Amino acid sequence: MITTSKNSLANVTKRINLLCQELQVEKPNFIFELTDNVTADFEIKKEASGIYIKAQEEKQLFYGATKVMQSLLVKRNYNSSYKGAIAERCVMIDMGRKFFSLAQLKQLIRSLALFQFTHLQLHFSENEGFRIESELHPEVVSKAHLKKSEVREIIAYANYFFIQVIPDFDTPGHLQKILAHYPQYQLTCFDEAGNLTKDKKALNILDPAAVKLIQDFYREYGELFAESCYFHIGADEFVDFDQIERYPTLSAYAKEKYGTDASGIEVFIEYVNQTIDFVRQLGFIPRVWNDGFFRLNRSEKLSLSPDCEISYWTRWNQNMAPVETFFEKGYEVINHNDNFFYYVLGEAASYTYPTYEKISQDFTLTTYAGNQVVAEQYLLQTPQIALAIWSDIPQAKTQAEVIADVFYLQAALSQKVFAEEPLKKTAFEPLFDIWQQSLKVE
Repeated sequence: MITTSKNSLANVTKRINLLCQELQVEKPNFIFELTDNVTADFEIKKEASGIYIKAQEEKQLFYGATKVMQSLLVKRNYNSSYKGAIAERCVMIDMGRKFFSLAQLKQLIRSLALFQFTHLQLHFSENEGFRIESELHPEVVSKAHLKKSEVREIIAYANYFFIQVIPDFDTPGHLQKILAHYPQYQLTCFDEAGNLTKDKKALNILDPAAVKLIQDFYREYGELFAESCYFHIGADEFVDFDQIERYPTLSAYAKEKYGTDASGIEVFIEYVNQTIDFVRQLGFIPRVWNDGFFRLNRSEKLSLSPDCEISYWTRWNQNMAPVETFFEKGYEVINHNDNFFYYVLGEAASYTYPTYEKISQDFTLTTYAGNQVVAEQYLLQTPQIALAIWSDIPQAKTQAEVIADVFYLQAALSQKVFAEEPLKKTAFEPLFDIWQQSLKVE
């Protein structure tokens, strides 16, 4: 039996009050109740005395209240109960390639709150930039960056709306910005002409000093994001996995340690498993991208650790493992479907901007990248569904344009998760206008 305390209900009320204040809208007369006598995420009932919302957790009371606010502002009748088919809803933002200010990130958090999103993932390191202050290695930090005090403010602001912030530091690839200061840690490879050179983006994972450098960063940002449950460690696009022979040190080490049948990918997997263990010891659940593991054209003498979750984003290369491979091996899998959820600035890499209409009309919750449709049972292994903002051509749009564009994508995805009949995009315009006016200069 859940005991409802006045403090718990007052806590939810304070958070709703702040959101209404930020949006400059009148707060409905909510009456909250914490109870274990609900099977949905939250139940809603309108009576003469007010709008009653029941749930088992404070955060679900908050989501119920924001669902009512959203429905009233778009003139939709709200349901009597809601059950999200996927427990966590996330937006990932690439602030490594493109700087996003404190004010713009808070603006994004307000839209996440309106659409019952649960997580914001900050991808703060990329080949082109490093965007959070570092006390251990200040030399790698880009001129435009967030101070740690600003990140703490973002975390606190998001947490106030029951949104958790996920740190995202991608290794052992995507490290050009860091390795420009540590060229001795770049991985040796053959270029197209067959000459030995250095890969400016890839870490020499056979060098203990190079690995220790990266662990310094995980430790430092583990402290900054200590309240978070997850830490995304990347592990994508380290090298061209179909041409791993171009990296002679990887191949030689793998054959020496794992036998002559080893391909070289084992060294990469060994590094990832080591990083998974390291990040788990810091208190996080690690997450990795899917593209480097269980590939169909490689016989692996070492497998990915089971102690992580998979962000399944693509199968553009048919040598990448189907999503069912990860489900069958027992992994929890986040749906990052790049066909529907990848907002890539400048429409780089042959992507087109996702739209409200495409998500509303064509996407189903069991559809993964490459139009892989999985059995309904695998939703039980899908803890999260996620939109991704990638800043490949950072100058293609302003910060404000990017944050505004993804507002409607959040609306479309929220309707899918809560099995609501999709409205026309224009129905959300009044809510969009109210939200737009909440932007403040920090």
